[in-house]
Amino acid sequence: HARVAVAGPDTPYGEPERVHFPVRQNFEQIAPLLETDAEREQLERLRRWAEDQYVRLLPVLAARKREGFVRECHGDMHLGNMALVDGELVIFDCIEFNDNLRWIDVISEAAFFVMDMEARGQPALAARFLDTYLAHTGDYAGTAVLRYYQAYRAMVRAKVARIRLAQPGLDEREAAEARTQYATYVGLAERYAAPPRPALLLTAGVAGAGKTTGSEGLLAALGAVRVRSDVERKRLFGLPPEARTASAADQGIYTPEAHRRTYARLLELADTVLAAGLPVVVDATFLLPEHRAPFRDLARRRGVPFAILAFEAPEEVLAARVRERAAAGADASEADVEIMRRQLGRWRPPAPEEADRVLRFGPDGGPEAVVRAVHDWLGGGR
Repeated sequence: HARVAVAGPDTPYGEPERVHFPVRQNFEQIAPLLETDAEREQLERLRRWAEDQYVRLLPVLAARKREGFVRECHGDMHLGNMALVDGELVIFDCIEFNDNLRWIDVISEAAFFVMDMEARGQPALAARFLDTYLAHTGDYAGTAVLRYYQAYRAMVRAKVARIRLAQPGLDEREAAEARTQYATYVGLAERYAAPPRPALLLTAGVAGAGKTTGSEGLLAALGAVRVRSDVERKRLFGLPPEARTASAADQGIYTPEAHRRTYARLLELADTVLAAGLPVVVDATFLLPEHRAPFRDLARRRGVPFAILAFEAPEEVLAARVRERAAAGADASEADVEIMRRQLGRWRPPAPEEADRVLRFGPDGGPEAVVRAVHDWLGGGR
């Protein structure tokens, strides 16, 4: 997506009415193929939702075109058009016959892949892909149209299944398979169309405490978007997540001014994701109350649940984890043992006014434990 052509302002591609035309067409083409009143009522609910979303998102869709996010994409990027050949991923069957279906918003293409992974029973992999995609592109503004495009893509595949079901000569097994596929994709579309449940969750703790690993499960369990300080700090300096700067404590990308700018950027992105109606996990150390307070205020303004996920571990465990991560060289974090120990000295635990918003996790607080605790906490009506 970073390397492909961008639709110019004078081209018709990505104009809102063109974006919505195939969305509307899906419903028109599916309707004559349905057999029961229940199916027709379900389709009508989804059609009304799609029309409401289109009206609401008109200015966003126009902005996406204006800001260069409509590009010459593949157009049909689902798992059926991918293969591993000699260990290399090969994506084939690009849409060449219809420019309008190929020149699309990059988030529409990403949404198709995410939706298809979920339809195939792989929500954790779908969430990991979206997390990685957003971390590399920084396109968190695209979350505003994510559910719209996910539902559209689910209905594309539902239409394909329904057309197949209507074909003559299908045996009982093939017909049953097509019905199951249709039900799966329409069910996904209904899930994307469900009222959103945004929430703002902060991780807190020093390097090596398990914040990134512990919060991983929330991405699939809540449909959350994660924003990481290690990634956004480097983006502010024009660096990719995997870049290595060899910055010492309080130098390079870790100066007090860099910290200030990073937290300001995280706050801005958290608001962007919440405005899209999605839960957001902000993954940073949040060592000090003054780091956490603006996010608590944001949650209050947005009227969404707010929690601090505090991760702790013995110093020897922290040091071992940091060394292991540094040796692997695959994470955006550059914190070493010296930085971790400095963070321990600066850590200020949540203040009394934060206490009822804190969920604590020890060294064994893996993704499953975090998901259970957050589900229980949200279930309590926070």
